Amino acid sequence: MARLLDEIVRLQKNPGLDHHEQLLLKMIANLLESHYGIEKPQHRLTRDEYFEMPGRWELIEGMLYGG
Repeated sequence: MARLLDEIVRLQKNPGLDHHEQLLLKMIANLLESHYGIEKPQHRLTRDEYFEMPGRWELIEGMLYGG
């Protein structure tokens, strides 16, 4: 498993994160698992989580903003 994915998993264990921070970490882990072809992914999104994700992104002055 990639070091970045390991670090994301470690960060997810932080109890001080709010719901949106946890969801963003799960999204990143999901993308990394897909990218690396992990056979047994641990970060599948539920339907509700998927619909809660920002649907599109804008780039404003070099920063991404969810729509």
